Amino acid sequence: MRFFLCLSFLTALIAMPALAADPWDIDLAESRLAFEATQQGGQFEGEFEQFSAEMRFSAEQLEDSHFDVRIDVTSIQTGSSQRDRELPKQAWFAMDEFTEARFETTEIRQATENADYPYAAEGTLTIKGHSEPVVLPFAWKSTDTGQAHMQGELVIDRTTFGIGEGDWEDPSAVGHEVRVIVDVQLSAAG
Repeated sequence: MRFFLCLSFLTALIAMPALAADPWDIDLAESRLAFEATQQGGQFEGEFEQFSAEMRFSAEQLEDSHFDVRIDVTSIQTGSSQRDRELPKQAWFAMDEFTEARFETTEIRQATENADYPYAAEGTLTIKGHSEPVVLPFAWKSTDTGQAHMQGELVIDRTTFGIGEGDWEDPSAVGHEVRVIVDVQLSAAG
């Protein structure tokens, strides 16, 4: 009899649906993917106006959480028409060949390094055909009404991704460090 009870219990466990992190949809109109950099010592800001993402996140199921973000680099705006005319060129984003950047996570975990950002999304960032591992520290706040807000930031070296080649590699012209800012509004998918 015990054998049959154990067998029934194991069968029930196997048949149970696997728990998965919650899927989320981005509200693009209320979200921002921006960056800050320096040019000749002065700071400037820019943003990518078009991006999409497949996002699954649950604080209780970080091991099942996953982000796959695709950024339309042709949607870049910096507030300077002269700068915006240069960015599609080969030395910068080479938009005739590379129209998309991508960030895909390999792990999402608790983070203790920064109290403002209790989570860390480890993954691969690909820009202009160059792929590098990065860590995006972030905060996630969700409500009982199926809404969520994600904020995070990381600093990258633009030259690692081949952005600003040739004469533009000189950091006195354009600084190597670029601060990427993520501010995303989401709603539960489904």
